[in-house]
Amino acid sequence: MKSTLSRFSVIFISILFCSVLGFSQDQIFLRSGEKIDARVIEVTPEFIKYKSKANPEGPLYSKKITDVLLITYANGTTEVYEVEKVVSASTKNKNDTTMIINSHSLALNFVPLVYQQLELDYQYLFPNRVIGISFPITYVMNPGITRSLNEFALLWSAGSDLKFYFDGQKSVSFYVGFGFDVGQAESISYYTEEIVEYDEFTGLTYPGYNYVNEDVTNNFYSLSGILGVEINPTKFLSVDIGGRISGRSHFLDKYYNSYPYYEESPSTRLDLIIRPLMRLRVRF
Repeated sequence: MKSTLSRFSVIFISILFCSVLGFSQDQIFLRSGEKIDARVIEVTPEFIKYKSKANPEGPLYSKKITDVLLITYANGTTEVYEVEKVVSASTKNKNDTTMIINSHSLALNFVPLVYQQLELDYQYLFPNRVIGISFPITYVMNPGITRSLNEFALLWSAGSDLKFYFDGQKSVSFYVGFGFDVGQAESISYYTEEIVEYDEFTGLTYPGYNYVNEDVTNNFYSLSGILGVEINPTKFLSVDIGGRISGRSHFLDKYYNSYPYYEESPSTRLDLIIRPLMRLRVRF
């Protein structure tokens, strides 16, 4: 720091000395401490162009404006170039896009509404803004409109997701995460019921069968992987777009011990669920 101040002091003293002597040419002072006696031809944001005092009719020289400390013109005008400060400030403004957003938020997923499912989500961002935890809840208003590959229809679910943001909270933030949830789904159990049929003409009875289907409630738990992006136009509002892939394991409600009439149906079933996310998130 002392050497820098000494260098600048020498430069400014030299300028004063030159002014006293009444030199009529322009003088260019570089950050390296070098002084150039010249006639300045043009100054652009990137370069300064000049001709040498020793050879005014000679070639045109140029220096990067970032190398120039100041210029003293023949008319006594002085221009100081604090380029380093300007460059560092512009770089900081360009790269520093971190947003200060509110930690709490509520979101509505619009995609399930098409299937008459209501999905709400509460999220909390930890102080570092890199990790978030959310608690999604889904309620199905009309079960059976959509079913999984194994013919399960969701009734309700609730769980928790842990998200990791790659670079904190920016105007556009990418994240990955995983989740766990529990809930209930409905499946259809088909079975035959043995009955006794009566023939009015012969007066005889003989055994018969009646085919019955029954809605069976299944509990489930699932593990999920999550991938998405949050677009934050303001600190109060964001749009969350992504997807969730879940492996879901079903097991019967306590009311049903097994599938007694449907031998091909095991007591535990696995399902793969892909669920798109398009949430509008309000922060507070």
